[in-house]
Amino acid sequence: MSTSDELYHRAGILLSQVPNFNRQGALSAEEDHWLAAAIALIERASEIVPMPDILEIFDAKYAAKMVVAQIANAHLRATNARIVISLLRRVLGRLELQVQTAIVGAYVPAGDLEEAHKAVGDVLRTAVSDVLLVDPFADETILKAYAERAPDNVVVRVLTDPDKHEPTLKAAREIWKQQYGDKRPLQVRLANAPLHDRLIIVDGKRAWTVTQSFKDLAATRPTTIVSTPNEIAELKIRAYQDIWSGAARIVPASGPSP
Repeated sequence: MSTSDELYHRAGILLSQVPNFNRQGALSAEEDHWLAAAIALIERASEIVPMPDILEIFDAKYAAKMVVAQIANAHLRATNARIVISLLRRVLGRLELQVQTAIVGAYVPAGDLEEAHKAVGDVLRTAVSDVLLVDPFADETILKAYAERAPDNVVVRVLTDPDKHEPTLKAAREIWKQQYGDKRPLQVRLANAPLHDRLIIVDGKRAWTVTQSFKDLAATRPTTIVSTPNEIAELKIRAYQDIWSGAARIVPASGPSP
């Protein structure tokens, strides 16, 4: 895995996990860890990608200290946090230029559902034969808003958690079968073990990490769709193919079906 790939992946995850700094009081251990990780990544990335202004890193480090220090002023804390977050976004964009993959993914601001749909569609349209969507909390959205963006004749597979998925998924599956038939093959299965990842796997070769469930993409928090580095992707693809092979077929109201 190249350093650019690794840092790109980590930056995307951090941007999807930004804590709420707009509050008073001492930072939690989680918030403190996020700040430290963000600054460390920015400093490491500066060795690989050019920074338009070397003072950017100094400003971000100073802002991070102010986030910690502003115990009583939530507004100033949030203002300084935005300095760190803004630079981290720019670092993500600069690293993206160095990542050697056709579709690296996307950063989607909170509330931009149209961009979320486009970002997932850009990934799905690279498929030639098969896409696997993994989401423990899948509902009808994964089919209606996202799976439909895969090309015709590409097999769409959805793997979800048997206890956490929404009942609307089953109904959406039946509607899909009636609407598309064999033109757009669809399989939905329930894993035989708890799921944790949200993934898009294309043609059994490439994987993208999705930082929220498909039903929640960019609804209230930023979302990142990040290309998984090759070494990690190979392990995840192999693991989820094994889970898929042992998963149970979801049963429609009318009876068993693949």
